[in-house]
Order: sequence, then structure tokens, then C-alpha cells
Amino acid sequence: MVKEGEQSVSLDLLREKMVDFAKERGWGHFHSPRNLLLALVGEVGELSEIFQWKGEVARGLPDWKDEERIHLGEELSDVLLYLVQLSDTCCIDLGKAALRKIQLNAQKYPPNPCNNLSLKTEEEAAAARVFEDDDDGDYDRAAAGQEVGKGV
Repeated sequence: MVKEGEQSVSLDLLREKMVDFAKERGWGHFHSPRNLLLALVGEVGELSEIFQWKGEVARGLPDWKDEERIHLGEELSDVLLYLVQLSDTCCIDLGKAALRKIQLNAQKYPPNPCNNLSLKTEEEAAAARVFEDDDDGDYDRAAAGQEVGKGV
């Protein structure tokens, strides 16, 4: 969330900064798609190590120390920066590609009221279920949460 007086950081700004960073160091010739991908995978591995022995972690990381959060931010940033560089090297507009992917996922996975965890009671959840006819022409009782058996 962007706080008042702060600007959001764009992918374009990150891309420009990474292009300048690599150019200043003469690293551009090393930045092939393959090399950037392998570096990205390495950084994902470092990110994974942070969580490796922690078990399930609560949203917001309430039990984490400040230095653990800082380390996590650094590794997340490494992953993001290599991803931005890889997309730039491959001439892919990452922002547009991500928005397109969200649209495709919305079509592939439409909202389902049965999955709405904000429903307060089982009755509300049952009322929200969408029943479909099964092969024998009646409603699928298993989908309705009813016992299924002979003579029902």
C-alpha cells in the first residue's frame, strides 16, 4: 500500500534502473535470457531457504524479527529484479503480460459462491451453492452436502 506522500514504484522504473546498473558495470553481455533465468532460479532458491524450516508462517509474519523481514525483502527484491531484467531482455512487457494473465485466469476460474469463506454460517454457504444435474437427472446430493446412499 502506498502511503501519503510516497510514489508507487513502477516496473518501468525498475527496468530503467537495472539497465543503467548493468551498463555502468559492463555486464550487459552477460545478460542473456538463459543466464538471467538461471540467476532468477538461484534467487528463488535463496528465498525458499528463508522459509525452509519455519513450517507454516502466519500472514503478515507477526512472529518474525526485524532482521528476518529485512532479509526476506532483500531476497524478494532479487527475484523481482531478475524477473524484470529477464522480461526486458526477452522484449516482454511484464506489466501488460501480468494483466493479460489475470484476465485469462478470471475466465478459466470464474468466481464460485461455494468458495466464499466470508459466509458466516453453513446455512448461508448451502444457500449459495450452485447445484448441477448429475447423470440421472436429479440434483447431485453430494454437492448439496447431503448423505448419499441407497434408498435416499
